[in-house]
Amino acid sequence: MFSNKKVYLTAPSYELGNLKDIETLDELKEDNQILETLLKFGLKKYAKSHLPPLAMAKQTAKHTLEKVSITRKEIDVLIYATSSFWDSRFYDGKEVSRLSYELGLENAYPIGVFLSECGNIHTAIRTAASLIQAGECRNILVVTTDQTQEGETRIIPPNISIASDAAASCIVSAEKGDFEIIHITQHTNAAMSELDINEKSEEYMYAVTEGIKQTLWKAMKFIEKEPRDFQQLITNNYSLLLSKTISDLGGFEFEQVYTENIARFAHALASDNLINLCDLLNNNYLNSQDLLLLLGTGSNMWGATIVSKL
Repeated sequence: MFSNKKVYLTAPSYELGNLKDIETLDELKEDNQILETLLKFGLKKYAKSHLPPLAMAKQTAKHTLEKVSITRKEIDVLIYATSSFWDSRFYDGKEVSRLSYELGLENAYPIGVFLSECGNIHTAIRTAASLIQAGECRNILVVTTDQTQEGETRIIPPNISIASDAAASCIVSAEKGDFEIIHITQHTNAAMSELDINEKSEEYMYAVTEGIKQTLWKAMKFIEKEPRDFQQLITNNYSLLLSKTISDLGGFEFEQVYTENIARFAHALASDNLINLCDLLNNNYLNSQDLLLLLGTGSNMWGATIVSKL
């Protein structure tokens, strides 16, 4: 964040596929050892949607837009984030423009985000916040959406979660909303692109833990806060074991990590952070001035967004 102009995040919403027991996955029926490991560490269900990514994006965007007084004509930009590239329609410019048209966003310029994988939401929020701080925009709709292709594995290596189909959205705005965005940090390790997770698993996992640790501490250091200053650490929905590891790396107590959705729907890729934030908000778990740290991870990149509940 590079200016003193305040930026807000409001109306987090999401669209989740139909919930199914992980035991029903054919690939887990064939590997009982992996299934037992996932069940042992808190995984129970995953979400499978009959809707393609753009349709899920439309549903969650409608939910977000219905929650705010901002008119659709006042949305300056639509930031569309996805890692679902198995069908070009899911990220085609004309199709995303059609999404804007169907939502009534006649003035929203489309911007695509995709390189940060399961951390896409942080790139999207950072881009939106920067545009607002620069005075170029006032209201930006952020949407992230992903769906696993039929026949593609849903097991997240190295056996840490199950991929779910979902979309999530929010508005990043110059107008006061549910949360103030305090700071956004991102970190990458380009050298990890040369590491094969199967051939050099120990080296790979060491690099992952170092990346997570650096991202968390860099974010907290920038605003001169410590783990105890945060009400909640919101991560991607990996296994309880990995969630505990992440909390330890950041110096957090495990009780600070929001884990309720791990069993409920597993890992909704880049949507996890917003879904968890939305549920915390809707369930009245938060008080005014609570600080929350959202952590998103890709294969070799990480993002942390710090927000304060208003």
